[in-house]
Amino acid sequence: MRKKNKLLVNQNEKTLGQLLVLPLFLLVFGLMGYPFINTIYISLTNKRVGYDSSFIGFKNYIRLFQDPTYWMVLKNTFVYMILAVGVKLVIGMILALTLNEDFKGRAIVRMLLLIPWALPGMVAAMTWKWMYNDTFGIINSILKNIGLIEVSIPWLSSKHLTLYSVIIVNIWRGIPFFIFSLLGGLQTIDGQLYEAAKIDGANMIRRFWSITVPSILPVISITTMLSSIWTFNDFENIWLITGGGPLNSSSVVATYTYQIAFQYNEMAQAVSVAVSIMPILIVMILFASKRIGKED
Repeated sequence: MRKKNKLLVNQNEKTLGQLLVLPLFLLVFGLMGYPFINTIYISLTNKRVGYDSSFIGFKNYIRLFQDPTYWMVLKNTFVYMILAVGVKLVIGMILALTLNEDFKGRAIVRMLLLIPWALPGMVAAMTWKWMYNDTFGIINSILKNIGLIEVSIPWLSSKHLTLYSVIIVNIWRGIPFFIFSLLGGLQTIDGQLYEAAKIDGANMIRRFWSITVPSILPVISITTMLSSIWTFNDFENIWLITGGGPLNSSSVVATYTYQIAFQYNEMAQAVSVAVSIMPILIVMILFASKRIGKED
């Protein structure tokens, strides 16, 4: 009888707990679950702005996967992400190691290196667009003055250069995130480890690979994954500087989706582009969350 009463109490507590959580569950579903399901449904229709839609199944995806432009854009997106994140990691590590040393004016240097991250995205993008200009841009002007080139480089009009031009902007803007994330990790390393390694005869490179990298590896992993997710979804830099052109040579998934939706009025087709890359983003987010969870 006592065991039966205990089970009844436990069941009542469980039911009460579920009832208390139910409003939060409904709120989260309303804010995230329903829009997600609706997005999937729209991708299976022929939805156009201002017109009625009808269910067409997987025709949008079949059309999408048969489109060479989609695969070129997907390739651009991965090139953009891998090159930008890789360079940001290397330069960010070098500058973080430098700022971890004690030297005169270190605080001023730290403040200056934070400027690219602090600038509004539109201001930064428009400034770089002016600097890249073929006619009166400062980059070509400097290169001509020092004798490196005689003819202006078409930074934003050559399909072979445009993607790399916007990659440079992304690197410039994203380096501070790596610098200060890695610097925070470096400052947690016990200095006695380096002293012991010096006594054992380890040189600077050996100390870096044997002490520094293993000690801040979790920070490197989390920072790299977060930056990869942000870079993969970057829209502002590319759209404001190149608009994805010329001939989609600098277009990535974010700008391509925008073009299809708002320039070609193919809303369902644009949604299918976004849905098609969801598995990639989910894997990246889950991996980053797993790394963060291990640290916690």
